[in-house]
Amino acid sequence: MRKWFLRIVTAIMMLSCVFMSAGCENIFQQQSNSETQEEKKAVFYLLPPTTDGQMMGCVIQTIDKKTIVIDGGTRGDSKQLMDFIIEKADAHVDAWFFTHPHQDHLGAFCNMFKNIVGITVDKIYHHFPTMEELETYGYRNQGEKLIWTQTKEIFEEEFKNKVQVVQPNDIFYIDEIKVTVLRVYDPTMTTNFVNNSSVVYRIENDTTSFLILGDLGVQGGEEVMNNCPLELLQADYTQMAHHGQAGVSKEFYQYIQPKRCIWPTPDWLWDNDNGGGFDTGPWQTVRTREWMEELGVTEHWIAKDGIQKIEF
Repeated sequence: MRKWFLRIVTAIMMLSCVFMSAGCENIFQQQSNSETQEEKKAVFYLLPPTTDGQMMGCVIQTIDKKTIVIDGGTRGDSKQLMDFIIEKADAHVDAWFFTHPHQDHLGAFCNMFKNIVGITVDKIYHHFPTMEELETYGYRNQGEKLIWTQTKEIFEEEFKNKVQVVQPNDIFYIDEIKVTVLRVYDPTMTTNFVNNSSVVYRIENDTTSFLILGDLGVQGGEEVMNNCPLELLQADYTQMAHHGQAGVSKEFYQYIQPKRCIWPTPDWLWDNDNGGGFDTGPWQTVRTREWMEELGVTEHWIAKDGIQKIEF
């Protein structure tokens, strides 16, 4: 009788161990699946300047690693951008969006494809003014004119049939990422012409949205407020216009109520430091920072602090 009792107890214990093991395995599998799902996120990168100047370059990767580039930076930033695309995207860009043709946004692209090979691009999106308009209303120096000319040649020679001139309300999908064109330039707005030619994009997935303003100025900002639905301008992340100074007005930011700010801003511009210390320069960055404080914004991603990574 005692032997039978011991055998029954042993059998029950063995069965318990089997069930517990299966249960643990199931829990582990659920945890593993949960961790895998958590790891699968899109990523927004804000690149830092690699020279002393200001610049803007952003890279977005979808959950399945398709790659979107916004602008890129100056000629001096082209190696950083090229290395980043090679490392993160196996040297391939699925969609490249431009805001406007100033050299601190366009120069890296121009230098890469004029002098460097090895990066492939499926599609390019922009709405630049014509060369005649740029030369008439936006000319600053011969070097910038050269970038405009070279970029036009690159578009025509290297990316024939891959360049699309965007229009308001255009929508593009790259995997789960939706890109909406909210605004393109008005050729009659000749004040601050090239900055005010900035295309405004809304970039989003099911959970998170980004408003990309490029270097939009006061006049362009007023046009956007008058013509774009407020719900499309209000986003989880707002890229600060013109590197955070002398861009859109305080009234524009009050209107859209930013939640979190993305600053394509180097350290000297962040502090408005022309060499004499904090807030001694002619730039308006510190005022813009004060506006954001008044609006209750407490989260900032700033290019001066290195590569900024936002998972969404």
